Amino acid sequence: MDFKLHDIEAITNNFAEAQKVGSGGYGEVYRAIHEGEEIAVKKLHQLQGLDNKQFDSEFRNLRNIRHQNVVRLIGYCYETKSKYMKHNGELVFATIMERVLCFEYMHGGSLDKHIQDESCGLEWPTCYKIIKGTCEGLDHLHTSQGKPIFHLDLKPGNILLDESMTPKIGDLGLSRLVASTKTRQTEMRDGTLGFMPPEYIDSGFISKKFDVFSLGVIIIKMLAGDKSYFRCSEMPSEQFIELV
Repeated sequence: MDFKLHDIEAITNNFAEAQKVGSGGYGEVYRAIHEGEEIAVKKLHQLQGLDNKQFDSEFRNLRNIRHQNVVRLIGYCYETKSKYMKHNGELVFATIMERVLCFEYMHGGSLDKHIQDESCGLEWPTCYKIIKGTCEGLDHLHTSQGKPIFHLDLKPGNILLDESMTPKIGDLGLSRLVASTKTRQTEMRDGTLGFMPPEYIDSGFISKKFDVFSLGVIIIKMLAGDKSYFRCSEMPSEQFIELV
């Protein structure tokens, strides 16, 4: 479904602070009601170097993804808007590009709310359910779309939970559709420190192993706690298995 900007402004009360439920490096998220359904509306920050053709191509493909462990993209829009803005202390009339994504709303919040310093606040059956579901969602992104979709920023804050604690991979804003299964290199460095593999940090090298590395960090943090990750990463395998 393609949205019009004025419709999104209406259901968010012009992106009212009272409806804001979160924010991140790429935009702010608002809770809204659309046709009787709760949705999450993500208003993106101004992204330098991103043209409309690139934006439309990426999210038109992402909208076709249907999997129980991937957050459903309901629709999106991109429109120019003219308004007064402050520049060097003065009001100027400027034209800006507004880009908005609309997703299904996840009532359980994100996984990072459950990971504590020394442990995860969830019972093992729930942890297993989250790990298994995340693995299945990631496998779907990597293997079931014809072209692999790399997340490139997988972390607990991007694993969202529904009322039954079923995990869904969210925030595919950094995803890039890759034309072949071959690895590639990029000059960009997107992602979150601590979840990026060494080869990417060193040289920008990307493959599906990028997301697998991030998933491994998430699993360790779920089993051993947030602060214990670095201690665990230096342990021999046998000692780590015994610990967790």
